[in-house]
Amino acid sequence: MEQISLECALETLLEKIQPLKNVEEKYILDSLGFVLAEDILSPLNNPPFNRSPLDGFTFNNTDTIGATKDNPIAFNVISEILAGDFCDKKNLSKEAFRIMTGAPIPDGCNCVIKQEDVIFNEETKTLYVDRELKPFENFCFLGEDLKIDDLVIKQGEIITYNHIGVLASLGINTIKVFKKPKVGVLSLGSELTMPGKDLEKGKIYNSNLFTIVSKLKYLGVDGIIFPPMCDDSVSVSNFISEELKNIDFLITTGGVSVGKKDIMHDVIKKLGANRLFWKINIQPGTPVLASEKDGKLILSLSGNPFASLVNFELLGRPVLSKLSSNAIKNTTLIEGVVRGGFNKKSSKRRFIRGYFRDGYIYLNDKKHSSGTISSLIGKNAIVEVLPGTPYLSEGDKVSVILID
Repeated sequence: MEQISLECALETLLEKIQPLKNVEEKYILDSLGFVLAEDILSPLNNPPFNRSPLDGFTFNNTDTIGATKDNPIAFNVISEILAGDFCDKKNLSKEAFRIMTGAPIPDGCNCVIKQEDVIFNEETKTLYVDRELKPFENFCFLGEDLKIDDLVIKQGEIITYNHIGVLASLGINTIKVFKKPKVGVLSLGSELTMPGKDLEKGKIYNSNLFTIVSKLKYLGVDGIIFPPMCDDSVSVSNFISEELKNIDFLITTGGVSVGKKDIMHDVIKKLGANRLFWKINIQPGTPVLASEKDGKLILSLSGNPFASLVNFELLGRPVLSKLSSNAIKNTTLIEGVVRGGFNKKSSKRRFIRGYFRDGYIYLNDKKHSSGTISSLIGKNAIVEVLPGTPYLSEGDKVSVILID
């Protein structure tokens, strides 16, 4: 089969899926990163009463008419109101209340003056004001922030910590959100051994499973870890057929090339799945297989560690983003200036790892083989190298895909 472009592969995948619309109710602290499934209207006025924005004294401004430094007006301070208090005393002429930030302003009072701007005799409870105040000076109105039934958050917004703070201020502790995709991750290969077990001769430890699942967790998705399976197409197809009912998206690693043990082609046939494409015109990660079964996508990635990561970032992550109504952040494409270099000729479109900071992309690591994994440490970006590029030199401008 002819290799297709990355763009064509991605378009094919995205055409096959629609955002998931299953709704669940979540405690607000557990809703971070989810897409809101309902409009949130304010259930109350916020603030729920007229309140003071500062520590000082409150009274009616008309009582300050004529006040000057030479002729201050005296007030009798009849009570003190702290935040959390409620005062049902009504203000009378030439009476004032001492008030703290956030405390409710009593009836009859319509302004607040800072405590440092007045003279207050603690013993006699007498306040002296030496200037005229305007009506509602330093005054926070009931419902100034939000009024009952105001639209607070629209359906479709991604919940952030700021949303959660606003929800809490309104007394709302649970909201309805769209569920995030359930993503199964299956690694294939009789040579694979799980970490923690003794490594037999001819075996390797399974890194792809842990790379992909931990990346899913990083993106806010709980990946479902399936036990690694040997290279047997019958057992693998039976397993996938059963588990596909319980997930929204399946990612497999290994078994997609042309070797004797590359069984995913046979697995897809046994499943009766629709093969969407095989092989895309990039390096690494050329042998990526995409298929569809019962409306569920199966994305089968290379078994090489960096190749599988490239496939995931360029194809799997956009799929997750659409499935989750963009709750799962997609990669960011920016321009970077090369520091270091890359001296391999690129006959086809190539992606290499690097570290991006302050507009520069650092390419100091010589380990660019798709089978190496240690060189992923300290890297936060993938650099696109256009086909026909003989090498990358210090100062070259390149397209950078931020993956973290």
